[in-house]
Amino acid sequence: MTLRCLVADDVRHNRSLAIHWLHELGYSTMEATDGEDAWRIVKQYPLDLVITDIEMPRQSGLELIQHLREHDDPNVAHTPVVVMSSLQDDLLETAALHFGATIVLHKPLDREDFLQAANAALAKDASEVRGKPDPDTLLDEESHPGVISPTLRRIIDRTRDRS
Repeated sequence: MTLRCLVADDVRHNRSLAIHWLHELGYSTMEATDGEDAWRIVKQYPLDLVITDIEMPRQSGLELIQHLREHDDPNVAHTPVVVMSSLQDDLLETAALHFGATIVLHKPLDREDFLQAANAALAKDASEVRGKPDPDTLLDEESHPGVISPTLRRIIDRTRDRS
């Protein structure tokens, strides 16, 4: 059985690279330029894995993950998600995992790390996926000390405003 993967990134080079590597493993892939396009695909096709950037136009990767985790269909809600981001922020990994990402990678992507993360995400137990995230908890500096970048704060705020 061929595994189906969606790659969402607004940078074509990053999408192409990820898709090329996934094809080497025999994955069937689809691509989206932002979270909104990705969400449309998720609702139409059953997927085994979602790989997403965080900072994208129209809808961020965090918003996409939030939609996945809140979906009524457990197959959608428990879809493993690998986040790949070039955002330099102390709380990036914490935020992505808080929203329900399975694994977080930092760009520039390394082929071996990427393929290992994709395989590891598929092997994770779906019951480990968290419930509905609380963006306010993430922005509480007592709970999560560290420097949060204005970009990540904006993305979290936007995600909170849309929920």
